Amino acid sequence: MIKPIYLVDLDDNLFQTERKLLTTDEKKFSVAALDRKLNPRSYFTKKQFNYLHWLLDHAEVIPVTARGVEETSRVNVGFRSWKVMTHGAVIQEPSGKFDIEWQDFITKSLSSYQQKLHEMQKLLTKAFEEHSVNAWARINYEYNDVAIYLVAKHTNSNLVQEMYDIADKINASNKISGFYLHRNGNNIAWIPHCVEKGAAVKYLLKKIKTVQLGIPVIGFGDSISDYTFLKHCDWLGMPQNGQITTVLKDEIMRLEQINE
Repeated sequence: MIKPIYLVDLDDNLFQTERKLLTTDEKKFSVAALDRKLNPRSYFTKKQFNYLHWLLDHAEVIPVTARGVEETSRVNVGFRSWKVMTHGAVIQEPSGKFDIEWQDFITKSLSSYQQKLHEMQKLLTKAFEEHSVNAWARINYEYNDVAIYLVAKHTNSNLVQEMYDIADKINASNKISGFYLHRNGNNIAWIPHCVEKGAAVKYLLKKIKTVQLGIPVIGFGDSISDYTFLKHCDWLGMPQNGQITTVLKDEIMRLEQINE
């Protein structure tokens, strides 16, 4: 029997920060990931821990994550298969080496974005300073020194809207183009169109030859952006609470009201 492949998003799907746990009845069970200073940052609930380790025992589990390579290395899970990281910019083989063909495609596609990403970082940093918004803008790099995307983060999750307002004004001014936005909590990222979880997963599944070999592919994700890779799976799932679940519930309620 061929083991199925499970493509799983990590944050807010298999684990989350303690702050997000405090909004639910769930309690932290064990440490899932560390921060940059190697202190506990994210946690498994008991259900998440048991579910993940059941998957690891019975399937080929491939993380599909916005986390970069270094950040993924701080996740306390012994993944043994491929990894799709940095919003899909990086595909890592089970051996730990980068997929050279995908690396070549991404680095060539991003060559025209390099200067633009640095200009955007300066633009956002200046806007935050002028409006006294306590937020920062940082470029995420992979492949040594290739700029992949720009992310801004507010230091106070209760005031995140003021950061979003500035970002919306800059986007509306057409000073930023060629990107799609990914919003998650107190983060907002500008990601080049060539970098996408779905594109990376489509490439990887073709390389693994899941169709030819009859390998079942199941996807799990919580955010709307995860649908770009979930649509390439034979089956898909989501946590009880998440962006996709909220949209689905709202749409079902809307359809029920129409049919009444």
